[in-house]
Amino acid sequence: MEYKAADYQFPRAYLDGHDSIECLVPLDGRARIERPCKSRGLGLAPYEHLTSHILDPVEAVVKRRFALYIPWKGKAVLVEPGTRVSLVEALGVQVNHRAREGDEVRPGTILAYILTGKGETRTLRAGVEGVIVYIAWGLEGERQRYIYVIAPSDSIRILEVG
Repeated sequence: MEYKAADYQFPRAYLDGHDSIECLVPLDGRARIERPCKSRGLGLAPYEHLTSHILDPVEAVVKRRFALYIPWKGKAVLVEPGTRVSLVEALGVQVNHRAREGDEVRPGTILAYILTGKGETRTLRAGVEGVIVYIAWGLEGERQRYIYVIAPSDSIRILEVG
């Protein structure tokens, strides 16, 4: 089966205290998405700008409560402030992801294949156990840069969305 960019469903990020017309309301073991937002929930925020709001990269700790709705799983990952995370960087001319948001990883799990400037392929593996709760991205010159944010499974909540 061949995939196109249009086949990819982008995760939706929700941030505590963010005003939005849409919100995710965590309940006991599940969550619901409201549009318009009637309850006090987490507001829909631009995914690509989430990094500066949620993460202290020096301490590798979550600063603000957030949730990531993963449409292909029908679930949301809820992460509380103070959660210690592991940060794994993928940097190269081209980065091909093998693991995505919401995936459980353990040491040795392949996160991505990276094409270097010398034309070599490197395999990036997770060195920790947990769940990918966010993937930040950007460019560094001519190279693609991704940061996998991995939280321990016992420090997050997985919520059924419906």
